[in-house]
Amino acid sequence: PVKSFDPIGIPARTGLIVLANGAVPVSGVKQFVDYVKKSPGKYAFGSFGSGTTAHFAGELVLARTGIDMTHVPYKGSAPAMTDLIGGQIPFSVDTVAAAIPQIKNGKIKAVAVTTAKRSSLLPDVPTFAEAGFKDIDMDTWLIVVGPKGMPANVKAKLEATLAEVAAAPDVQEKMKAQGFDPAYANSAAAATLIRQEMPVMKKLADSAHITAD
Repeated sequence: PVKSFDPIGIPARTGLIVLANGAVPVSGVKQFVDYVKKSPGKYAFGSFGSGTTAHFAGELVLARTGIDMTHVPYKGSAPAMTDLIGGQIPFSVDTVAAAIPQIKNGKIKAVAVTTAKRSSLLPDVPTFAEAGFKDIDMDTWLIVVGPKGMPANVKAKLEATLAEVAAAPDVQEKMKAQGFDPAYANSAAAATLIRQEMPVMKKLADSAHITAD
């Protein structure tokens, strides 16, 4: 699907989530959208970098809900989370995996996940779709890849090994403990997913003027 690598498989996925500083008076999607719409351009959302999945998810939320916020890119999740907790930014978009510890200790609030279904790891956090924004569905997947043009037998062996490891109960428990949902997909399914998402992401990148760091 791309020039430089071939997918071997996807062992797990994790949702993306819109987060709020604990002092921001929003709870759920409707309050979040109404709160930001009252002051177009006043608020900012952080992400773990320009051109990252969190950035794309944030811009998708803006486009689908009609709200206006400024994107603040950070060099990683940790500094973005630190500023969100400290109140330097009112909102951010991050992975469910990164957000769970801070949500559970009460330092930040979850607004909504950006996936079509609720996360099994945060079942009490709503989706944007539940509030009527059904075109918001974006997550992050872990993907194992190899160099383009691998011998077929080598790729087959790697794919079989990944499938075996991803199915192991102890591995799945470790993935869940890190905030990831086990969601194995073979090389063909991974290639299809890339082909499907590339034009969608390109359109969003063009409309939101997204560039990589």
